[in-house]
Amino acid sequence: MIRRFAAPAVFLFAALVSTGTLAAQGLAQPPKDSLAAVIVTATRVPIATAAPLSTATILKGDDLRAQGITRVEDALRLVTGAQVVSGGAVGSQTSLFMRGGNSNYVRVLVDGVPLNEAGGAFDFASLTIDNVDRIEVVQGPTSVLYGSDAVTGVVQIFTRDGRGPLSMRAFAGAGSHGGRRDELGWSGGGLNAGFTLSGSHQYTDGILAFNNGFLDDVLSASVRLAPDASTDLRLTTRWSSQIYHYPTQFDGSVVDHNAEQTDHRLVMSLDAGRRVGNRVDLRVSFASNEYLPRSNDGPDSKSDTLGFFGYFSRAVETRRSGDARLNIRYGARGVFTVGEEIASDRESQTSLSLSQYGNSPGTFEASRHNSATFVQAIGDATEGLSYVIGGRLDKSSAFGTFQTMRASIAYVLSAAARVRASIGSAFTAPSFYQNFATGYVTGNPKLVPEHSRSAEAGVDAFLVDGRLTLKATGFFQQFHDIIDYSGNAPFGTPSYFNVAGADANGFELGAEYKAAGGVTFSGGYTYTATRTTQIGFDSTSGASYVPGQPLLRRPKNAWNFSALQSYSNGARLTLVAVFVGERADRDYVPYPAVPSTLPGYTKVDFSFVQPVSSRIKGGLAIEGRIDNVFGASYQEVTHFAAPGRTIFVGVRIGK
Repeated sequence: MIRRFAAPAVFLFAALVSTGTLAAQGLAQPPKDSLAAVIVTATRVPIATAAPLSTATILKGDDLRAQGITRVEDALRLVTGAQVVSGGAVGSQTSLFMRGGNSNYVRVLVDGVPLNEAGGAFDFASLTIDNVDRIEVVQGPTSVLYGSDAVTGVVQIFTRDGRGPLSMRAFAGAGSHGGRRDELGWSGGGLNAGFTLSGSHQYTDGILAFNNGFLDDVLSASVRLAPDASTDLRLTTRWSSQIYHYPTQFDGSVVDHNAEQTDHRLVMSLDAGRRVGNRVDLRVSFASNEYLPRSNDGPDSKSDTLGFFGYFSRAVETRRSGDARLNIRYGARGVFTVGEEIASDRESQTSLSLSQYGNSPGTFEASRHNSATFVQAIGDATEGLSYVIGGRLDKSSAFGTFQTMRASIAYVLSAAARVRASIGSAFTAPSFYQNFATGYVTGNPKLVPEHSRSAEAGVDAFLVDGRLTLKATGFFQQFHDIIDYSGNAPFGTPSYFNVAGADANGFELGAEYKAAGGVTFSGGYTYTATRTTQIGFDSTSGASYVPGQPLLRRPKNAWNFSALQSYSNGARLTLVAVFVGERADRDYVPYPAVPSTLPGYTKVDFSFVQPVSSRIKGGLAIEGRIDNVFGASYQEVTHFAAPGRTIFVGVRIGK
């Protein structure tokens, strides 16, 4: 362990020491805001402390739209420490690996509504930035606040809440591969009320020869009320529908003319609060997520009767929850929170697999309920020392009780440097499929949640009169009771067991420099060393968990760099370069699978915004984006090629 991380540890230590020393010597002026930015997702209370207590990133919706980014997965590629893996064309299954953890270790929310399936899985291909005000990304364990799934981080999308004069916004554009995007929305409101309403339609023919179209429709709305200075309420809803056609088999061959995946999702949230005096407020939240995935892959013809030639599935997944939180303010900026949460998850699924060996139907219907009590204290112990400490007890009808904790401290070294450290634990529950699947795969109702322990330490510095920001963070994580699949289990016996373990350690470096003339440079580097510590079922080199070997599809080295030129008239030019180093993968064409290596790649994107003089209220602008400017050829999954160069141009009214 010591030899393995000696070089990165030395590099991180040098970066921390040199950054802190430069700042402490007074080579910088304090930033304009002496308090840490308010990241609501990190603490669930809008409070600013003297120093940041977590590693977090805010992506502003207006900035993303100005770069021509329309999908959350592409926005997350800009976040240091986040690795997005897509199966090829737009619409294909897309996963997020945060700090080297598994793809079911990140909780995803829209306005407080969890989008993950029970068990943590989430496909980012279905998530757009329509009506988005900002995206908050918090790295590290946050199960204390969110329960299951928040093992390596949380991604929360906040939609617009309707402030300012009544306005309309619209966009229409077209691009490569039959690409089309149309948007229309309204918003407006004052201190006491506001609303938003928006809709979008996106389509592409895809990058493959046939049966690769992707259709995406979204409707989003919100209502905000504040009848007096002590009361507020916000209701949001979002409906989305996607149809993705895929001609590829498991080996990437383009042969299937009628396979498709259809998803419908309806999410609703209600968040209300009432302040009692100057020190106490009560907040209640309700969340509902109903998800209907459908898969259709029938025989291509009457002669298609060999191998596994057909598959159909239907599912209804429902997650509903509610919580009440009492926030008691103390001191100058302290808040003590005690909360109670109840949640109910339900899933029903039917499937039918057609093969030359006979039909294999499967069906199950299951539910589970969870209650939790959590407490958190956050504030400033002294003028420069901030802290947060919290604990949570979950009680599941399926898994019994589970405890998690989190503690962080941060200190202001000088007006230009801050340090922080934290420890925490987290867990993610098994999926219903892993518990109760029937048919070709058999679930295991005796599974227990996967869990983790982690720690991190970091420093932020502000140099050159606050125009240069430097950040460095080191993280250490241990994952236990990882659920692994056994393809060799006798028919009718469980296919899943808690057997594997892994570590994911590394560091993140970030920088931003605001130069003269509206120029901003920013970038980040991530070193992630993952290692299997406990074997899964398979002891061969082609297994998913091989002791001493890295976890799949997670690069050891990754960096990103962006340059922005903004002009006083609203024009913008943006250049972004992303490098992803080589990653371990598996080639599933042979049986059994064999190890493979995905080569590293560099992808460059360019976008522009050019305002056009007009009398249209809200303004008129031409926007354009070139993805993969130099046509880099690469794969994020073995045998599944990523898109090449794509061009998109459109006209926007308003913002």
